Amino acid sequence: MFFIFLFYMPMSFKIPALVVQEKLGTVSEVSALTGVLNLVGIPVGASFGFFFKKLHDKIFPLGFALVAIGFFIIALAGNFIMLSIGCLILGIGFGLGVPYMYNWLDWSAPANSVNLATTIVLVLVNIGCAISPMIINAVTPSAKMGLLISAIFFACFSVYAIIHYLRVHKKQSATA
Repeated sequence: MFFIFLFYMPMSFKIPALVVQEKLGTVSEVSALTGVLNLVGIPVGASFGFFFKKLHDKIFPLGFALVAIGFFIIALAGNFIMLSIGCLILGIGFGLGVPYMYNWLDWSAPANSVNLATTIVLVLVNIGCAISPMIINAVTPSAKMGLLISAIFFACFSVYAIIHYLRVHKKQSATA
């Protein structure tokens, strides 16, 4: 979760810079887009249970693949519409992927340690969010490159999620 939030936060601080650097729109358009997309994430996260019943563990790779695709579209956007589509895809993926991760924490932590595990994860999430601008800006001052770095991270994380999904379900098939 530390790394997920470390590489997700460039959405907040690199997109406005990207819009200015690439002349994709105005600061007020980015502000409105950010507000709308934060509102999109709420119903997606709230409907996680519905999606989980339909997709089960497929939500894990699907959610983070959408985040990766969203970051790629955003980083390579040539206009404000493409930027908006990328942000929408990213928001939907994040709204599916992160609740799954919190459920995974609940499933994998020992029953008497769930509160401790959740506390540790929340602290690491906050640290990841706090140091993200320092880490990403130390690697590159370019908004486009910072967003591409996030896209690459989430693409790699999606590959891990697919491998994990296949491995878990292969074991379940073998035992059945």
